[in-house]
Amino acid sequence: MSSLPDVHRPHAVNPDPRLRALAADLEYFRAKRLEPRVLHLVRRGVISLNDLIRAGRDTGGDRTSHAAAPDVEQRLRALEDRLDAFVAGIAAVAVATRSADVVIEDIRRERGDYHPFLRIAKRTYSGSVEERMSQLEQGLADSEGLLDAFTRALLDTGEITARQLGQRRQALRNQGYRNGARLVARAWVDPEFKRRLLETGREAARELDIPPGRLGRLGVAESTEHEHNIVVCTLCSCYPHDLLGDPPWWYRTDEYKRRIIEDPRAMLAEMFGLEVPPDRSIVVRDSTSDVRWMVLPRRPKGSEAMTEDELADLVTPESLVGAAEPHIPQDPT
Repeated sequence: MSSLPDVHRPHAVNPDPRLRALAADLEYFRAKRLEPRVLHLVRRGVISLNDLIRAGRDTGGDRTSHAAAPDVEQRLRALEDRLDAFVAGIAAVAVATRSADVVIEDIRRERGDYHPFLRIAKRTYSGSVEERMSQLEQGLADSEGLLDAFTRALLDTGEITARQLGQRRQALRNQGYRNGARLVARAWVDPEFKRRLLETGREAARELDIPPGRLGRLGVAESTEHEHNIVVCTLCSCYPHDLLGDPPWWYRTDEYKRRIIEDPRAMLAEMFGLEVPPDRSIVVRDSTSDVRWMVLPRRPKGSEAMTEDELADLVTPESLVGAAEPHIPQDPT
């Protein structure tokens, strides 16, 4: 059997869930990733406030000059793209400095996880769609300015090198579908993370410092012994690029979109060689601009002793949308 709710309903663009997600992600990465790291290094004397001020002058300081796009959708996409770059920028400078290593426990203490007095206040974004977008544009510009100054200060003081920074940025650009594989591997080894991933999607992805991408909500469908999930976008090609990389060529074809709805069992067998037993139901998940889906495939047998990184290597782009099962571990003998 298959199910596909609202197949014939147009994929409406609703800015509200995307604005809420943007605000939540911006505040998470600002208050839990960037600012605690800056404060920690300032307190330890690795860099100083004067270093930050000088670096802010050198980098231009104010980032309010982004020209507003002409319509809501374009402004939302611009915000999403800038937020992705902001998250990647934080990850790029999260490397060991010359003077001090920074471990996650240091950041937890600095951001007030153990002492409410130290907790960094969250900003709020309220009002109409236009007002919230303007507030987010300004708030993101402020945080981009701090990140620029922090990065420049680390380089100017020799705490990190331009080569280190370039290598880190290149590694982040080459992630592709690896982000989705990391989510799957963590879910396979951590039941509590799996629960959060299935219940909250996008919010759980933050825990691995994965850029959120252009999505208001991330839907994660778990395939089990009794149910197999397959993802399609019936009206366009909605896809969580930052988690799964570029969509496979067949994902965009009209034939796939039509046949996976009409007869998913036959389509999976004929196009992908994936035989789904008759007693295992098939659920077709329709990705939209509001909810983009990925599949949490079944963990392969024989992988019990593998590390999380090794498990991530078993995950393929096809298994993340349900067109294949993950790789079977190689027998070491």
